[in-house]
Amino acid sequence: MVVIVVLTGAAGAGVLLRGLSRSAAAARISSSGGTQAGPRPPEPGPATVVLVEDVALHPEADRIRKVLQKYFDAINAGDYPLWRSAVIPQWARDVGESAWHSQFRSTLDGSIVVHRLEPRVGGGLLVLTSFTSVQNPADAPRELPVRCLRWWVSYPLIGEGDQLRLAPNSPSADLRVAC
Repeated sequence: MVVIVVLTGAAGAGVLLRGLSRSAAAARISSSGGTQAGPRPPEPGPATVVLVEDVALHPEADRIRKVLQKYFDAINAGDYPLWRSAVIPQWARDVGESAWHSQFRSTLDGSIVVHRLEPRVGGGLLVLTSFTSVQNPADAPRELPVRCLRWWVSYPLIGEGDQLRLAPNSPSADLRVAC
């Protein structure tokens, strides 16, 4: 079972990374055929959620962007009630406000891109995202205590009444590298 989860996560990450490298290459090429030069914005980059073209064409694209924007805005502002409104109630209960504040106390997220949407077994969607976080190295994951991380995360997205909410993913499926 663990092997299947690891292999599934690795395969998903490979597909995501393959798409990221194409997106990054396309973004560097200008309409005149040359590469675009210029300074990069400081990390973590803009805090606005961006949808790639295929995702932007999805019928729920605006709702998906809004719930992800609420999620990341909450983290960046240290606003637990806002975060709680973006996630399923069980996740908020499981984490709790005190632990949430401790987990995200120095985190700022940016350069947020939604690369793909995949149907989930049992309903809903899996939202494949990338983003950059900066944080105090002491608040970073234990195995990678650095100031800046690039993340690739798949968030389950579940409809609850007329709202979409994020559900927790398996942290072992997250990919991250130092900036």
